[in-house]
Formats: sequence, structure tokens, C-alpha cells
Amino acid sequence: MREAMNPSEGEWTPDSITHALPDSSLRMEFLRQLNTTPFAELEALGERWLQVINDLEDAVQRGQEAHAYQLQHGGELPPQYQDFTQMIIERQVA
Repeated sequence: MREAMNPSEGEWTPDSITHALPDSSLRMEFLRQLNTTPFAELEALGERWLQVINDLEDAVQRGQEAHAYQLQHGGELPPQYQDFTQMIIERQVA
């Protein structure tokens, strides 16, 4: 987890999770689940949503790295992002 962007472990609150989610539909879904989850399951709910936040932050980082690569390589994507579309089409035809 990126300490600079988010509260350190143990300092998360429903409010801080809500503000860390970048999209209003995600925020609404979190709040809906928060309000309908039994008390005994709230910690697990929080952990799941913290994982969502971490996954989104990691995806943003990968996107920024891919964009930087493209800027340095004439718009080409990094090798790990090669397009498999044609290979899938060819396999479905065979």
C-alpha cells in the first residue's frame, strides 16, 4: 500500500476508504455494502475494499509506466502488453 496516498494500516475508516475510491459508482457500492453487511463481517469487507484500492493504484502505476515506455519507443507498447487478439482469432478458426 502506498503510505503517502493512503492512511497507514490500522488508520483506515469507512470515510477514508470512500475518499480513496476514484469513481462515484465504486463509492456508492462500498457504502451500500457497508450499510448491509453484518457487524461480524465488517472487517473482512474493509479488507476487500482496501484490496480494490491497492489493485486500482497498481493499475494506475502500470498504466503510467506503459505510457512512459510508449513515449520513449514511438508509441509501441511494452512487450508484456502485446496484443493477443489475432492469436485468439486464429485459434478459434482452427
